[in-house]
Amino acid sequence: MSSVHSTIVNTALVALILSAGNTVAAPKRAVDDTARLAAAAAPMKADAVEHLYANRTWLWEKNGAGYFPENEHGRKHFVARTQTGYGEGDWYVTSGGQLCMRALWTSKNDRGTGAINCFLHREKDGVVYQRPSLGGQWYVFRNNPVRKNDGVRKLVKGNRVIKQL
Repeated sequence: MSSVHSTIVNTALVALILSAGNTVAAPKRAVDDTARLAAAAAPMKADAVEHLYANRTWLWEKNGAGYFPENEHGRKHFVARTQTGYGEGDWYVTSGGQLCMRALWTSKNDRGTGAINCFLHREKDGVVYQRPSLGGQWYVFRNNPVRKNDGVRKLVKGNRVIKQL
């Protein structure tokens, strides 16, 4: 895959993932408040992040999803589809509250290229904050109690990658 196409695919993937967790644009003040609250929260433990994602599909938007299966031996495979391509690889979590998807992305006309996309997770009093590890704004991924539009509601049990697309 050409480097230009690879950049386009990676940019599209990050945009799809971000739209899953932050569906409503927030005023700047709310964004600043969320960043302040996230800074005061602790990084989630690896097992807590794993529990959020394991054996679930993250519905990024109506035309994209990623599935995070974990087998009985602890292997964490990753598969995803978007409008522009298909990704397959693995996923992992870190003790700093980071979820990473490492995948080879291919499209209809191009052979794949590797990409790693990671998201940071912080938690305080049951509220989970999330943001891309390479920048972007913190947003509330899960309120306490969970609200109708929380991003965590887009994590659904089972493999929906094929069914949704």
